[in-house]
Amino acid sequence: MKKIILIIPFLSLHFGCVRDSNMQERALYGVVPATWSSSTSPGNQSSEHNQTFWVEQFPDPALSQAIRKAWISNPSLLAMAERVLASGEDVIVAGASLYPNAKADLSGSRSKRNLIGFNFPNGETSFTSKSFNAGINLSWEIDLWGKLKDRRNSAKMRFKGTQAEYSAARLSLAGQIAKAWFEIIESEGQLRIARNTSVTYSQNQDFIQDRFEKGLASALDNDLAKTTLSSAKANLARRNRVHQASIRNLQLLLGEYPDGLLDRNNSGNLPLLNSATISSSPAETLERRPDVKAARLEVKASGIDIGVSQKSLLPSISIAGGPGSRSGEFENLLEQRFRIWDVTGAVSQPIFQAGRLRAQIRKAKALREAAIKNFKATALQAFSEVENSLSGEKFIDEEEAQLEKATEAAESAAKLSWDRYQRGVEGIFNTLDAQRRAFEAESRLLSVRKERILNRINLYLALGMNALPEKP
Repeated sequence: MKKIILIIPFLSLHFGCVRDSNMQERALYGVVPATWSSSTSPGNQSSEHNQTFWVEQFPDPALSQAIRKAWISNPSLLAMAERVLASGEDVIVAGASLYPNAKADLSGSRSKRNLIGFNFPNGETSFTSKSFNAGINLSWEIDLWGKLKDRRNSAKMRFKGTQAEYSAARLSLAGQIAKAWFEIIESEGQLRIARNTSVTYSQNQDFIQDRFEKGLASALDNDLAKTTLSSAKANLARRNRVHQASIRNLQLLLGEYPDGLLDRNNSGNLPLLNSATISSSPAETLERRPDVKAARLEVKASGIDIGVSQKSLLPSISIAGGPGSRSGEFENLLEQRFRIWDVTGAVSQPIFQAGRLRAQIRKAKALREAAIKNFKATALQAFSEVENSLSGEKFIDEEEAQLEKATEAAESAAKLSWDRYQRGVEGIFNTLDAQRRAFEAESRLLSVRKERILNRINLYLALGMNALPEKP
């Protein structure tokens, strides 16, 4: 009893930080602001706070099907799922040490000994002995200090952490699929613009070539028309290359061979989105994001590991033994008279480990500090992603509005300039430049509308919103 009383202060000294782990964990959230600093548009609102699944913001059934397909076929995600299963087995392995271990043993031996100087009646100078043993050996380490239970709890935390990491990877993959999906739609639109540009410049060249042959246009006009047409054809080739690359990127994410052939069920144009506002606070976002959850669980697991390493300095108590049989003849092992049993108790106290146990404690503390810093970095990254997306929404609104005006004005100017050139009151250089500006404005407007969609997807991912229901 006195020994136990002496140990209690030792435990208080070594495990005080473990009892305060929850308090320390709460202290991690001291940097969380109450609201987001980036302002949002007070007008139209997205339905972020009304709907749970962000893919439903884009009414395209083919997109939802693609995401679900990627969840069951993407090799990287499948590999992570296997790592989750492996982590679950670690929990079983760690928990098994809390219970007795049992194994069946069967052994036999035969030996011959020579005895010199002994006179046996039959004249033999050696004899042969046989021994057979059978039994069940039980061993159990009593978890007096809770060390084994702590190991199991640490494994549970890390298992939950791998589950959270898998959820984060699943969410990230959904975002990548959606981005690749709209990249393809945008590249199709850019292809249409490039084809229209090439057709327009081809018609220009034919018209100017005819006038040049009739002496109504200069050689400079004719050369400029040819140059513009060649540039338009080069741009068309580049747009085809980008389109093929975007298709192959999506196929890779889907776990398919990237042959550049993809049937998207004739999905339409880029969707037009309302301005986004969010209702979730920074603290709610931290609770929702799976990567933050995984980092938080690692902090908990590493805190438990400190206690495990500290408890390794304490005595361990174990019990071993079990029933069995022992005989010189194998067929006698099942007889009652040859039955035996034994029970052994042992107490082990580390005395000299050359600093190994103390080093393990310091290592565990260092790893916990690393986990805390990683948690803070993950939280700050989450805040940054949300703030950047919210800020991006505001500037994209302004950019899109100005490009809509610029596109309309450029198209009107191009038509007017071509009419003036045909009437001979304006040079071909200004006309071609006006047409180029019109096509570029249309292309930039399409690009910024795609950027709005990608930014909105980034916002959904940053908020940790679920992509789709588990079941269709």
